[in-house]
Amino acid sequence: MVALCAGTGPALAAPGDPPPPMGLGQLGASSTISLPGQQGETSLTLPVPKDLTPSVLRGNVQIPAFVTGGSIDVLQGDRLISRTPVSTAPNAPIELPLRGVRVEKNAADIVLRGYLRAEGFCQFDADHALRITNTSVAYTGREAIPTDVAEFLPPVLRGLTIYIPQDVKSAEGEAAVNLATAVVSNYGSAQVPIETVALPRGATPPTVPGPLERQIVINTDASPGLSLHDNRGSAYLEIGGSSDELVTQTQFLTSSLAPIALSSSAVAGSLRAAPQIAPDVTNLSDLGVSDQSVTSAAWPSLTVGIDQTRLGRPSKGIRVQLTGSYSPGPADADGLLSVRIGDRVISTIPTDESGTYDTWVDVPDELLSRYTELTVTLERGNLGESCGTGYRSTLSLSSAGEVQTEEADPPQPGGFGSLPQALMPRTQLAWTKGDPADVSRAVSIASGLQKLSAVPLGLDVVSMDDAGSSDQPAILISSDGGGLPDLNLPLQSDGRTLKVVSGSGDSEQTSSVTLNPGVNFGALEVTRAGDRSLLVATSTNDARDLDGLLSWLSTGDRWSSAGGDAILQVAGHDPVSVASDEMNAGQQQSDSDAAEAGFAIAGVLVAAVLLAGLVVLGTILLRRRRHRGPTTPTS
Repeated sequence: MVALCAGTGPALAAPGDPPPPMGLGQLGASSTISLPGQQGETSLTLPVPKDLTPSVLRGNVQIPAFVTGGSIDVLQGDRLISRTPVSTAPNAPIELPLRGVRVEKNAADIVLRGYLRAEGFCQFDADHALRITNTSVAYTGREAIPTDVAEFLPPVLRGLTIYIPQDVKSAEGEAAVNLATAVVSNYGSAQVPIETVALPRGATPPTVPGPLERQIVINTDASPGLSLHDNRGSAYLEIGGSSDELVTQTQFLTSSLAPIALSSSAVAGSLRAAPQIAPDVTNLSDLGVSDQSVTSAAWPSLTVGIDQTRLGRPSKGIRVQLTGSYSPGPADADGLLSVRIGDRVISTIPTDESGTYDTWVDVPDELLSRYTELTVTLERGNLGESCGTGYRSTLSLSSAGEVQTEEADPPQPGGFGSLPQALMPRTQLAWTKGDPADVSRAVSIASGLQKLSAVPLGLDVVSMDDAGSSDQPAILISSDGGGLPDLNLPLQSDGRTLKVVSGSGDSEQTSSVTLNPGVNFGALEVTRAGDRSLLVATSTNDARDLDGLLSWLSTGDRWSSAGGDAILQVAGHDPVSVASDEMNAGQQQSDSDAAEAGFAIAGVLVAAVLLAGLVVLGTILLRRRRHRGPTTPTS
């Protein structure tokens, strides 16, 4: 058996054992709970698997320095579940009992409400809030073993193992990739480790899954459909069917039809294909923004998220209609509504006696990211800082506001910030070998990209030749660097000379460093070919370097923090991001600054390959060129 990991592997445990405490990040929520204001509250939905019950919330409490004490209530409807005093010690542990919580439709909806006591100064704003950090939830009971297809995927999934044949066919590989993205999409922002394992064709899983873990076998030789099989007190799911219908069967597992599959086997018919071409105009509600209202004795603020994956394409020229209401406040308050992205104010709206606003805000293209957060704040000049002197204000926002966009070509931002929206609405996936290792790499990459997207990705496995000649975006996997079409990649190496390339044609710029001895590395690179985006996974002739990089990326939230247009990893060292445009920015300098810029670029390249100790004993030669003028070497 060959095990090929695409993420952190599940822990060993006996079937039916109680699961260990799980962080809220594993459940799809933030691990930090914030209760703003002197009497702040927040709602929380806890997924609850069958036959389990949430018993306690644990974390560390942080309170403003001017707070002298307080408590946190857990409520469900009109019922008080528990009341826990808050310690004033820094990062004090806290446990909020959940005994008696009612579970409906595999979820428990609760409200956490904080009550704080303070004397003198009491500036209760977003920066001075009661917070619970590193929050986890513990469950009691023993998980029910699934007996039908509808119950196979639990509300909380701690890990998934996908088994493929050692002589895997292209259709089985495509099914594994689509299964992985469907499962990741099904659990939203929850962390779902996925492992790909190769078995002899027709073999059964050699191990049993741990609590809230699942095993799925993909095999074209199996009977069409999805069927459950016993596995030493547990159960695994087998997905079978011909090459033409296998992907449809995998998609059925997370489709809206799955809950009606109340038997140990089911066969899927045709399912709706997604995603669709994005419109130019949509509403905030279509982007996941709900109606919002916040009341505060400080400056109330709320956020509007512009998610390019929900827009379904790389976008620019974004205009957002903001409508809502606010408390007019005293006549001498000198109030205004500010709209910020980070620390930059992009718009201000004077307040008046009407208490309403309806305005359009232009989002600067240079501030766009995959997910751009606009913060709307009601600011006033008469804010008191002593307890009891504040003026409570309310700010609300309607989700009916329109959002206008244009397609960005090239994407804005570029590089990893353009993914996965630059691969929408559908993308092709090609590999050079198509063996179990390539399938595992594809599962890892596709799962990582799906974590970044609020909508399902559309993936079609094709040959490398077809992907090379296509006009669609593509993911290309060449573990040893061979068999790729002719591409202008950001990182290029012949073993000793490493080049960083930005632009193309007349605007192409190149920086290079010659290393002695040479260096091997694995890399993920984002490039443009014509009007399409490509994500290329490759290495300098050693697949282990690429696999190490993919394993590193699959941990935590590293996919979301990836920047630049290339990530390289040298064995034994941490990966490094490379932004080719920034590295080649020195090309615009005058000749008098060329030598200084040359040494700077050499230093960046050497740092990028993380071999300074080896290079000192060798030779560094930097060559910088551009197509618009003669080549000027510096050393």
